[in-house]
Amino acid sequence: MRNVWVIARNTFGDAMRKRVLLIFLLIAVVMMILALLLNYFTAREQTTIFKSTQLVIILIFGALIAITTAVFLIPNEIERRTIYSVLSKPIQRWEFFAGKFAGGAITVGVMVGLMTAALMLVLFVLAAKPAQAALDPSMGTQGVNVQEWMQRAMTDWGLVLRGAIVIYFQLVIVTAIATTLSLFLTPTVNFSVTAFLWIVGSLQWLVNALADRKDEQAFSIVRLLAKGFYYLLPHFQDFNIMGSIIHSEVEMNVNHILYATQVSLYGLVYALLWLMMGIIVFDRKEV
Repeated sequence: MRNVWVIARNTFGDAMRKRVLLIFLLIAVVMMILALLLNYFTAREQTTIFKSTQLVIILIFGALIAITTAVFLIPNEIERRTIYSVLSKPIQRWEFFAGKFAGGAITVGVMVGLMTAALMLVLFVLAAKPAQAALDPSMGTQGVNVQEWMQRAMTDWGLVLRGAIVIYFQLVIVTAIATTLSLFLTPTVNFSVTAFLWIVGSLQWLVNALADRKDEQAFSIVRLLAKGFYYLLPHFQDFNIMGSIIHSEVEMNVNHILYATQVSLYGLVYALLWLMMGIIVFDRKEV
């Protein structure tokens, strides 16, 4: 495992030096900071809109970072011919592949963590204004209650952290898929295919509806493909817990923390399956 960690650390260092990842991160953070200009909304509306849009930003830019990082992990090593010097050392092929995947997953985790930290910082500022201030103008002249401010901020932080963790494990799946497909596809094609699988996986309800169509005009081959996509692709739609985060005051017969834990474990297991498949292929692949 020591070799896996060394390769993962080096992969993380190489990935963090890529300007395109920093550009994605900078754009995402700037878009978050701009949300502070939404002063024409009430405090409650501002916080709700901000959390919903920024979680989507973290998801989209996180997916772009995950795919952009993973599609080059193996091809860059082959192109620069550094893979030959690495594999000539007492390093197993599975250690090399697992280290590359781990480095990509760490890179995505750091990027998601930085975006989440920026989101939490802005939410901390927004929490200073109580939700009732817009309804009672006299509250605007009163000082900020520090205890209530901290309580609101901690509540928002807990919700955002839960959402960020679920988003991260979704992106771990994306990283595993892109890393494994990089053994077969060029980076450009891999980017398109992985993005397509991510989008289709996020629309599994639509794929399932297409597979269950009883219309005679629907081609059986289309239904068969839809069934295949539904059962083989990850159900990214199950990772969408934004409703419980944005409207946490609505009571539901679901333990949100337990559900977030379950989908996170599902993401980890599914990613490990792709990782195992990639290790098997890479062990038999001539490079």
